[in-house]
Amino acid sequence: MKKIFLLVVFVITALAVLVFSGPAGAEDGRTILIKNATLVPVTGAPIAAGQLLIRDGKIAALGTSVDAPAEALVIDAAGQFVYPGFIDAYTHFGLVEISAVSGTVDVREMGKENPEVLAARAINPASIHFGTSRINGTTAALVAPAGGTFPGQSSLVRMDGWTVAEMALKETATSLVNFPMSPRPAGGEGGGTAQESKVDVTSKLVEKISEYLKEARRYLDLKKAAAADSRLEAPALNRKFEALAPVLDGTLPVILSVEKEKDIELALKFIKEEKLKAVFRGCSQGFKVASKIKEAGIPVIIDSLYVGPVEPEDGYDAPFRNVIELVKAGVPICFSSGDDPAAGKDLPYHAARAVAYGLDHEEAIKALTINPARIFGVEDRLGSLETGKDADLFITTGDPLDTRSEVRHLFIGGRHIDMKNYWDGLYEKYQMRPIK
Repeated sequence: MKKIFLLVVFVITALAVLVFSGPAGAEDGRTILIKNATLVPVTGAPIAAGQLLIRDGKIAALGTSVDAPAEALVIDAAGQFVYPGFIDAYTHFGLVEISAVSGTVDVREMGKENPEVLAARAINPASIHFGTSRINGTTAALVAPAGGTFPGQSSLVRMDGWTVAEMALKETATSLVNFPMSPRPAGGEGGGTAQESKVDVTSKLVEKISEYLKEARRYLDLKKAAAADSRLEAPALNRKFEALAPVLDGTLPVILSVEKEKDIELALKFIKEEKLKAVFRGCSQGFKVASKIKEAGIPVIIDSLYVGPVEPEDGYDAPFRNVIELVKAGVPICFSSGDDPAAGKDLPYHAARAVAYGLDHEEAIKALTINPARIFGVEDRLGSLETGKDADLFITTGDPLDTRSEVRHLFIGGRHIDMKNYWDGLYEKYQMRPIK
């Protein structure tokens, strides 16, 4: 039995060494010149036959003629394209390994109110999903907890690193609230009355959220008063309410998951009353109230587009039409791969589906790059090819929204990333299987 156990440990270790050759590549830390490529800055016009210099993890220069030191590693990308790294705006990377194996799932905590839970504390930097999900150009992702009314706080991380501290771009990026969702009314007579009663139930649930925030405000006000007046007794430490402080003062964005028209309108009212800095996630019927969302200045994270309409009456193309109408209304959007880490590689293809139904290609690229960077407050570092920004970028053979294109090189923080991943390991393993 002991021999079997040791054999299992050896096999697992060997596989880990095969699949996880470690963050970064052989050119880690070197000055790199990419030449003869079409540069797509996103915030500016494409640069044909362009050059881009990477030094000390940053974009040192870009243009048609760049001075590079003699010792720079040169990558001739003739006929290829350079894009800023994509940002996946909502994932469970590092929190879920195999969804069917509970021991590898750490995405939610017990109870409904857990605003103090921080995703970064649970992220597994060695998760295979970081490697498999960056093969199409994703270099950063928002990792979020789930479950309950207040799931916790999301973390914005890079898709490569030995530790979470090394990967973290923003350890605390947003707070999250799962907004109540009005159920679909039952058919038949009395459907209208049933719908009204269910809307009332939804409103009552929203009132409970408001009451919880009111309690947090009372706690914070009493704490502040006690700090200013020694005669007052400070309240006992409440980490849940402490975590809500930056949400209530408007410095930390809060992602509200909403889907239906009535719920979106209710959420807009809630946000205005609570004076929150909000971001909508999902927003499947946003096209019905796009002008109101725009007026409120709320950006939208588009969930997985591998789904049908939230209501059959909306039409089969509603998920894609929703994206187009939101953009037409001037609502900032960004794409996400959703709840399944195994589908993380498909991030650009969600954008591609929207393009197939009429979304402007340039807007789709922005929704994968500069838009999420602005929404999460890292536009000074990520989201476009500009001098001084982090060298998070990739070189591809064609349009990154086209499944036929291949990402040949990928850089994160200026490090040339080894693109080998778990699937490559399996492919190589079964290539060696003897045929009998």
